[in-house]
This record gives sequence, structure tokens and C-alpha cells, in this order.
Amino acid sequence: MEEKDLGKVYLIMGLGILGVSFSAVLIRSTDAPSTVIAMYRMVITFLLFTPLVMRKGGIPLKKIGAKGIGLALLSGFFLALHFASWIESLKHTTIASSTVLVSLQPLFTATLGYVIYKERLRRGQIVGMGIAILGSAFIGLSDFLGGGGHLYGDLLALMGGAFGSVYVLLGRGLRKTLSNLDYVYLAYGSCSVTLLAANLLWRTPLTGYSGGDYLMFLGLAVFSTIGGHTVFNWALKYVEANKVSVALLGEPIGATILGFLILQEVPTEAQLFSGLIILLGLYIFIKDSFRRKKTTASLS
Repeated sequence: MEEKDLGKVYLIMGLGILGVSFSAVLIRSTDAPSTVIAMYRMVITFLLFTPLVMRKGGIPLKKIGAKGIGLALLSGFFLALHFASWIESLKHTTIASSTVLVSLQPLFTATLGYVIYKERLRRGQIVGMGIAILGSAFIGLSDFLGGGGHLYGDLLALMGGAFGSVYVLLGRGLRKTLSNLDYVYLAYGSCSVTLLAANLLWRTPLTGYSGGDYLMFLGLAVFSTIGGHTVFNWALKYVEANKVSVALLGEPIGATILGFLILQEVPTEAQLFSGLIILLGLYIFIKDSFRRKKTTASLS
């Protein structure tokens, strides 16, 4: 790819970072229940993807097979748990703490990969994990001492990262045989149905929210999901995965800045310090993870 075209890709990735960074602010701007916010976000996204699926003739269910369909639907179930727990965390802790803690998802993915697939962890990965975990402990301790129920929100954000890691791990295996569109359409559909069922089970009102609330739901679908996460999936076609992964670390930074500018939410010094430690640990972990992949590729 020419340097000029590569510059366009990086520009679009920058817009993607902005899109995902707005997610926490949009969520904070509505008083709707967390499961309702998550449901509308995914239902709208699912509906917006439907014309693309129809244009290509639908999902090749026979080709995917019962096992593949089941795993994709299970992946969507864990995505629903991810969104429900993370969105709820924003009602109990700061944007800075919530977004940086949910960003620990790669560490959960690596841990599950080690347990399930016996994937080895390099020394650099372990160092990065240790630094990030230390930063998480600092956030938890400062929020516990500060009171205000923030520790509960921190735990929910960590749960969101853990559930998200299962979604990623399932998707990693499925993406070897499924196109990105087929996979996310099945997963988003399952996620939408799961969240709808949860709202019906808990008798959470599905309608009756303000026009502003519905506007926030639409913004989450268009800007944060399609214009954010989908952009990074698209970018993987043109740039290395390690650059995309490192770029995603911009989300908690962008979300914290937007939270300050739009909602006047000022993180404490302890939260900022802890967040920087976590991001440093994640950066070391991600860089070493992809260094391992390059080494493995060169030996094969």
C-alpha cells in the first residue's frame, strides 16, 4: 500500500478511536437501564448490517454448520454479558476507571488461551500482565478508600473485560472459517436476543424513554460500534494487528478526556496514575505478544 493510502487508513483509525471513546460519554448521557442501553445499541447495529447481509444473499448457514452457528451464538451471549456489566459499571465508577479496567480484556484472553489451549506466555507478556494488574490493584484500593461505591463499579468493569475475552476467544476460532460480516451478524443477533430476553425476564420497560435517550442509543450503534469497533476490524486488512491493538489503548485516554470536556468529570490523581500504569502494562504485553507471533512465523 502506498504511503498516501496508508495515511488515510491511519486517519480513519483515528476516527475509530474517537468513536469508541465517545461510548462512555453517550452511555452517561442517558438514565436508561444498562440492559436497555446495551439492547438498543446491538439491535440497531444488527438492523443496520441487515441490508449488507441481504445484498450478499444471506448467511450461508449450511456451510457454517451447526457447530459453527452454535459457537457464534454463544459468542454473542458473552458479548451481551460484556456490554451489560461494563455499561452498568459506568453508573458506579468514573469513566477513567471503567474504561481502563475493561481494557484489561487482552490479559483475560491470554489467561484463557493458556488454560484452554496451553498457549505459552513469554516473559515480556508476564511482566506486562504484572504491571497492569498492579495498576488495577491501585485503582481498586484508591476507590475503596475513597468510598462512594466505586469499587463495585470497578469490579463490574473487570467482569466486562472477562466476558469480552470469552467473546474474543470464541471469535478468534470462528474467524478462521467465517467472514467477518457473517460472524458479527450472528453474534450481534444472538447478543440482541439475549439482552431482549433479559429485559423481558426482569420486566424492564422497553419503551417510554425520551427522544434524547433514543438518540444516544443510535449514537452508540453508529459511532461507537460501526464507526468504532467495525473500523478496527476493517483496518486489519491494511495494517498490522499489533498497531490496531495499540491504537485501541487510546480509548480510555480519549474517553477520560471527553468525560472531562463534556461531563466535567475530573478523575483523581490516584486514578490517573493507576490508569497510566495499566496502559503501560498493556502496551508491554501487546508488543511482546506480537513479537512472539513474528518469531513463530519466521521459524515456520
